[in-house]
Amino acid sequence: MYTYSEVTIDVTKPTFLLTFYSIHGTFALVFNILGIFLIMKNPKIVKMYKGFMINMQILSLLADAQTTLLMQPVYILPIIGGYTNGLLWQVFRLSSHIQMAMFLLLLYLQVASIVCAIVTKYHVVSNIGKLSDRSILFWIFVIVYHGCAFVITGFFSVSCLARQEEENLIKTKFPNAISVFTLENVAIYDLQVNKWMMITTILFAFMLTSSIVISFYFSVRLLKTLPSKRNTISARSFRGHQIAVTSLMAQATVPFLVLIIPIGTIVYLFVHVLPNAQEISNIMMAVYSFHASLSTFVMIISTPQYRKMIRRGFRAQHPIISTQMTKVGPPSADISLRLKKLSAPEM
Repeated sequence: MYTYSEVTIDVTKPTFLLTFYSIHGTFALVFNILGIFLIMKNPKIVKMYKGFMINMQILSLLADAQTTLLMQPVYILPIIGGYTNGLLWQVFRLSSHIQMAMFLLLLYLQVASIVCAIVTKYHVVSNIGKLSDRSILFWIFVIVYHGCAFVITGFFSVSCLARQEEENLIKTKFPNAISVFTLENVAIYDLQVNKWMMITTILFAFMLTSSIVISFYFSVRLLKTLPSKRNTISARSFRGHQIAVTSLMAQATVPFLVLIIPIGTIVYLFVHVLPNAQEISNIMMAVYSFHASLSTFVMIISTPQYRKMIRRGFRAQHPIISTQMTKVGPPSADISLRLKKLSAPEM
């Protein structure tokens, strides 16, 4: 095992980061609740696709609240470890390791929800004009992909070191960083000492990479399939599907970038053991905390119907009915067919 005597740790709590967590967390909580409300009030979304969208938004709310208000993590780079300052520690005295396991579970479930939402939207578009239920392979994909989040979290849960092992590790690898144990609720990890941590890291990299590949693959197929349905549905329905696809692509792309940049930077600092990396770590955590609320913002900005609902004060738009009495007879077969084609689009 290498020794990095040049590494020291600043045990002063980062006041700016903790203040940022509190302010942003309160804003994000309200903003994510708004996102859930808008999705639930939209009657044009296909039922199953709507379920995945609500699931993704609820997970965004929970992840934001857990990171910024309940957990408030501070990583002590380049050591693989950190401590927490949120309500889960201050009030419930929950260990940083358990909180980190919850953090990873919510992160992986968010990634799984984004991927499943893209796959579901592709299924909806590709089956326009058909009476087709989702195949057994689709449900196997959904169950397995969400199940992977719990498997990875389970491996991480058994990756913690005993306090004596942590102290021995720091004394051997970072002898001038022993002051780290003056921090309350600190947790230390190592890829060499604990092989479960290595397995967790490999599974994490595999799931994140596969998520990007699957999302990209079905996004390309979705963009190719939608134009072929132009002549099978009304112009209004086609436009509705276009808006939904564009919004979903933006929701998937932007959060992925905000996830990959901080996580990639932190992993790089772990591998290369860069001294005095604490400030970089704090900045990366601030950037990471934006990913869920940013997804909600992108969803609202890219969907005209949600913007209209906000401008109307969330009031439903009622059709204007003439007070003049009009005799109404049964519609002809031709009119019924035309009305069916011009029906509101399912997103």
